[in-house]
Parts: sequence; structure tokens; C-alpha cells
Amino acid sequence: MKRTRESLKLLFEKAYTDFHTQRERNRDPVQFSSRYQNPQDQEVVAFLSALLSYGSVSQILSSVEKALLPLGPSPADFIKTSPLSELWNGFHHRFTQGVDIEMIGHFLKEILISHGSIESCFVDCPSKKLEDRLSFFVNRFWEASFTSSFKAVLKKRQRNLKYLLSDPKRGSACKRLNLFLRWVVRPADGIDLGIWSKVHPQDLILPVDTHILKILRALRWTS
Repeated sequence: MKRTRESLKLLFEKAYTDFHTQRERNRDPVQFSSRYQNPQDQEVVAFLSALLSYGSVSQILSSVEKALLPLGPSPADFIKTSPLSELWNGFHHRFTQGVDIEMIGHFLKEILISHGSIESCFVDCPSKKLEDRLSFFVNRFWEASFTSSFKAVLKKRQRNLKYLLSDPKRGSACKRLNLFLRWVVRPADGIDLGIWSKVHPQDLILPVDTHILKILRALRWTS
């Protein structure tokens, strides 16, 4: 058993050395947040990047680039102060459309104006349990002050938006939202951002998908 632990440690240390590099970061959607110095911009960009992190890597990188393009050098300020109508006309990322990004943009506008940051809204939940906080945050979207025309869109695009902003209380693993949390919560190390201080890294969750489950079974960490 001791030899197994030592072998695993060497394996994980090698993986860390091989992948914890700027080259690998630049092949991952986390790269987009590192282009900004302002933590508020980093937070907004990380959120949008994580939501679009499904599909092939090349497709994800291309779509995130297109989604961020209209927001200019300071995405957070732009979202707070500028009209967002029709900014993403023609945008498609698999089954996400421009109107979905626009609605999320309006949600972010409401959060940034009322709370100052996504983090402050997230921790506004009375519970400190991550599952409760995620569910609380997602449901803030459905309670946002959308116009009557947007409410009609909300109803029409409900299934797609629930995929982007999934609720753990409805059985979702929330892979992309947990990805976002890892980026902003874990300490700054050249890849993760370390810009949140009100959520502790020990509270983070790694959802188990098919690929992670295969690794865990190979390591005999679960049956």
C-alpha cells in the first residue's frame, strides 16, 4: 500500500509538472481571464468562459473569443453601463444562441449593479453549503428583472438556459459552474485566479463524469 501511494504521488506530481504550464493554460478556456488585470473583469470573463466550456476545445475557444469581442477591454464595466441588445446576433455555440448570452449578460448587469460582484451575490445565500449556494445563485437568474419581451424568450429558451445555468437541486452535477468556482476560488498560481476570498478552496467540489469515474475506478478509489 505504501508503495502504491508513493507511485501515485510520483504520477500526480508528473502530471502537475507536465500540465501546470503557460503553454497548457493557453490551450484552455481559463486563458481568457488572464488577459485582464481587473478582478471584476476576470470574474465576468471566467463566468462566461466556463458556461461555454462544452464541446470540442477548438470550438470552445472560438466561441468564447466571439462572445467576449463585443465587451471591449473592460467587460464588467461594459456590462454595467452599456446596452446589451443584439450584441450577439448570429452567435451560435452548439445549442447556445446569441439571445442566451444576451440574457445572461442582463443577469450579470443586475448582479454587478446590485452586489458589485458575482462573488457577493453567490455568498448572499444564508447557507454556506456549496450545493445550496449554487442553487441559490442559479435561481437568482430565474428571478431576475427581465422585460416582458425577455420573459417570453426565457420561456422559449428555458431548456437551453437551464443547461447553461444548471441547478444541483434538480440533479445536475453543475460541471461548468464548478469549473468556474475552481478558477476563481483556488489560489492564484499562474492558472487559477484566486480572486474570491469568501469561499474556501476546501469547499470546492469536483463533479464525477464518465471520464473522471474511469480514472477513479482505475485507481480503485471507488467501485
